[in-house]
Amino acid sequence: MKITHFFKIALIFCCFLISNNSHAEDSKYYVGEISAPDILSSFPTFASHIDDVSYNDAQLNKLANLTGDIQIKVFFGQWCHDSAREVPRIITMLNQVNNANINAWFYGLDTSKSDPLMLAQKHDIKKTPTIIVYQNGVELGRILEFPELDWPTDISRLFES
Repeated sequence: MKITHFFKIALIFCCFLISNNSHAEDSKYYVGEISAPDILSSFPTFASHIDDVSYNDAQLNKLANLTGDIQIKVFFGQWCHDSAREVPRIITMLNQVNNANINAWFYGLDTSKSDPLMLAQKHDIKKTPTIIVYQNGVELGRILEFPELDWPTDISRLFES
């Protein structure tokens, strides 16, 4: 009887440790809103990808000429290898486009793809990065994890619908 009781206590203790370790793991990653410059200065893995691509005028032309209120929401994970590769490419694209009508918003998530403000849940985020494009407050579409062709082309296609 004492052995069974010992195993129950040991099992509860192990569950507690695992639970606490998962929270400790998440606490080392950034969660919340963050600017593009802060992403690059705070996350060396992301910064190492800033020069991965350079887009040409043909790729950027449609985005450069967009009018109206354009918002691009980028949900990412500092822990996510796709985010580390793709978010800097999105930042490069935005810098090259240099269109004042396009406002980008970056938001880091924990390893469960959640956050204390529940914005990931509100936006139904299942993969990172998830890029949501809005025009005049209306969602035009999403790109999950990586583009089919490249960021400017794939985002431009959302405005053709």
